[in-house]
Amino acid sequence: TMTKREAEEAGLFNIIGKEIDDGFIENIKAQAVRPEEVKKAEDMVIVYTPLHGTGNKPVRRVLKEIGFKNVYVVPEQEMPDGNFTTCPYPNPEIKEALQLGLDMCEKVKPDLLLATDPDADRVGIAVPDNGTYRLITGNETGIMLTNYLLSVRKEKGTLPKNPIVVRTIVTSLLIDEICKKYNCELKKVLTGFKYIGEVILRLEEKNEKERFVFGFEESYGYLAGTYVRDKDAVVASMLICEMAAYYR
Repeated sequence: TMTKREAEEAGLFNIIGKEIDDGFIENIKAQAVRPEEVKKAEDMVIVYTPLHGTGNKPVRRVLKEIGFKNVYVVPEQEMPDGNFTTCPYPNPEIKEALQLGLDMCEKVKPDLLLATDPDADRVGIAVPDNGTYRLITGNETGIMLTNYLLSVRKEKGTLPKNPIVVRTIVTSLLIDEICKKYNCELKKVLTGFKYIGEVILRLEEKNEKERFVFGFEESYGYLAGTYVRDKDAVVASMLICEMAAYYR
């Protein structure tokens, strides 16, 4: 061990700076499959809550940079608050955490509500449905994203040879049927995103990481791309909004 001053003098103390943020965002934007659809949906309205957490800046930045102009942030949950005083538990899987966002939806009438958990690795959504807003489960969102990515990338000719999708063993079996339709290899792993990350690592060791298309677990965790080895609500938020724009 050493003091901070000793580490600085030895050139061992580095503060992660803007280049890491920029690299992260660029890697996320590279996962877009139909970015042109956003330009056709400039009037699309999104309500977003970071639930007092770290998604606030990166989610808003990436949505802005790909062209979404009407993103409204829930003001009571915008800033960091380690006590999470606006909700009983900051988990986008439970309705109570999204209640302020749902209340804002009644006023703003958005096309989509996004909520990322405090460390921004999971995302929950709600959509308009017969005059109210319906929460979408993690399985439902993952099913839609899997189908969207495979169908659009096949249509555009960007699907890799021998593509791979990964799901955990407690995740929807409908993924199996979607993968069969697109001749995509499905890997089933134990619960926990580290096992999905391990699949990417094994592919990387064989210089085949481009085969990885998507991985997800029913508890609202999703990943496209191989730039990180964990679920990432920032890329998931971007793809969900792009998917909504496309189907809209």
